[in-house]
Amino acid sequence: MRWIARLRMLLARRPWIYWTAVASVAIGLGTAVAGAVAAVDHERDSWGESARVYVATSPIAIGELIEVSAERREVPIAILPLSALRSVTPGAVAVQRISAGEIIVGIDVSESDGPLALLPNGWLAITIEWQIDVTLASGDSAAVMAGGAMIAPDAVVLAVLAGAVVIGVPEDVAPAVADAVNQRTAVIALADR
Repeated sequence: MRWIARLRMLLARRPWIYWTAVASVAIGLGTAVAGAVAAVDHERDSWGESARVYVATSPIAIGELIEVSAERREVPIAILPLSALRSVTPGAVAVQRISAGEIIVGIDVSESDGPLALLPNGWLAITIEWQIDVTLASGDSAAVMAGGAMIAPDAVVLAVLAGAVVIGVPEDVAPAVADAVNQRTAVIALADR
């Protein structure tokens, strides 16, 4: 403990030693911060050019308007998907779930409105008459079964109407689904995708 008392006495008699130590620490910290900032700038520059594209600011559900939950941000071209959206048509909706922070691409969006907005290219919409209350909602992922077999493992609920449900199915399974609907054997099951 005597050395602490001696050090305090030395610094009291010669304050320039104290201030030299303080200045040295401050210069060291300033140099470290400047180096870190320069490293960040160098990394940012190493990515090359950037472009302004739409990025989801919060999760976007199927059928929601894109412009409500997305904003344009600068993103390095090196990490951009080829179909990243640089502009969004007013009224465009999501055709699949989009996570917060995700770059929005062309297949995430439909420019149509109404039930057709959720119908992927190459799919067909089929109406199934329903006599009971259903717990389906527009945009739900589903599957269609009939006669104890899965006839459309990938389907999407386009609209829930009074007494009917409109579903979208891939074109290759649409005839089987239409036949099951016509025979009144089609059953819709919700799917977690």
